[in-house]
Amino acid sequence: MSRSLALPLVILVVLAAASCDLVDPMRPSIQPDSETFGNLVEVHPDPNEPGVWVATIRVGVPRALGRADDAEPTPQVADGLVALVRVTPDTVVIVDDRPTALEDIDPGTEVVAIPAPGTTTVYGDREIHQVADQFMDFASYARWRMPKLDLPGVVDAPVEDTAAINSSGVETAPIPLGDGTVLYFTARLRPSAVADAAWIGARREGLADPDEGSISFDRSFRTELGEDGWAAPEAVRFPETDGARHLKVTWVNDDETRCYVTSSAADLEPWVGISTRASKGEPWGEIVRMDATGDGDAFDAVAMSGAPETTLFASTRSGGGDIFLHEPGMEEAQRLQPEINSGGLEWAPRTGPAGELYLVRRDRQLRFRNGTLDEVRLPGPHRAILTEAMPTADGEWLFFASPKPRPVEFDFDILVAPLGADGALGEPIPVDDWRPR
Repeated sequence: MSRSLALPLVILVVLAAASCDLVDPMRPSIQPDSETFGNLVEVHPDPNEPGVWVATIRVGVPRALGRADDAEPTPQVADGLVALVRVTPDTVVIVDDRPTALEDIDPGTEVVAIPAPGTTTVYGDREIHQVADQFMDFASYARWRMPKLDLPGVVDAPVEDTAAINSSGVETAPIPLGDGTVLYFTARLRPSAVADAAWIGARREGLADPDEGSISFDRSFRTELGEDGWAAPEAVRFPETDGARHLKVTWVNDDETRCYVTSSAADLEPWVGISTRASKGEPWGEIVRMDATGDGDAFDAVAMSGAPETTLFASTRSGGGDIFLHEPGMEEAQRLQPEINSGGLEWAPRTGPAGELYLVRRDRQLRFRNGTLDEVRLPGPHRAILTEAMPTADGEWLFFASPKPRPVEFDFDILVAPLGADGALGEPIPVDDWRPR
């Protein structure tokens, strides 16, 4: 492997050298943000700010880069250069693909700090200060950003079991019915970072390697939990959909006779349709465009819990991504209030049994209930990314999608967590391992 992969990584040497000519050698100098690589020395809580930790990193070139061929010189790092990285409750901390508490990372571990924008400051030629947006072990970083790097002992073997729910592909949009033992979800294959390599993921019905230069289509599947575990997921089929680029089921009624589907053809905006059938087990009918979504693009539609004729959906028709609502008698759908819709992208509305609204803002899972909008967080001192959350009808479990950083496109899996009466989540469980009783 060429050493050129190392060159964009070790940029802090230049920053430190540039500060040496200052009159005051410890005068702070704001610098462009870039990743900090090195070995973790220690962590300690910030005595002045509860919930914030400071990680001391001895800055250096990762060993795996030092073992690469000698086609190009290895960047040199000034002796004694350290980084003091602040890790906050908003930082995503990952070790071996899993959210982790900073204090649980062993000293000496090779780590990477990815700074929040505008937070890098150099003090003289010995210290770099940053606030971490993400903090991870180097192996996890390399799987994501340097997939061709040979890391001894680190294997990223593809999971392609069509009888399972989660694979190395992209599994998202969980729609649990009842107590969660019936599950609809959407899947697609994930492109490889290696040229001409096969696409990654389980090749379920309707999922095949796309043509060169194309993308993998979304297709939805259904599975049911029995005494011996989940049944092999089966494709949710609709007539007259051969030209559809995406078919994503986002809501199903309890008796499985009516569902909402986001669809789109090549290079066309997404739209929401309804499919019905006389009874569970019969073929689904043709997807008919939903009048309630009006003109413009629409996606991620759901019916309000307890009010099946009230529809919520996402759309970019107002210039950003917003959540819209349509009730019987309305001439056209209306944007929800500013507490819910911001200048960012809001998507994936879902409703719970108590009338609460779940939605995603960019990559943050939110919940609106009792007039208050809160972030939905997994247990732990730092932020873990989860999206497309939907509770079971009894309000006891929350299904959601969770990413693993991978090149080209993240590998999303579906997880389940117990949901407390206060809205707090318990420890998450991969859906394939989940047994509610």
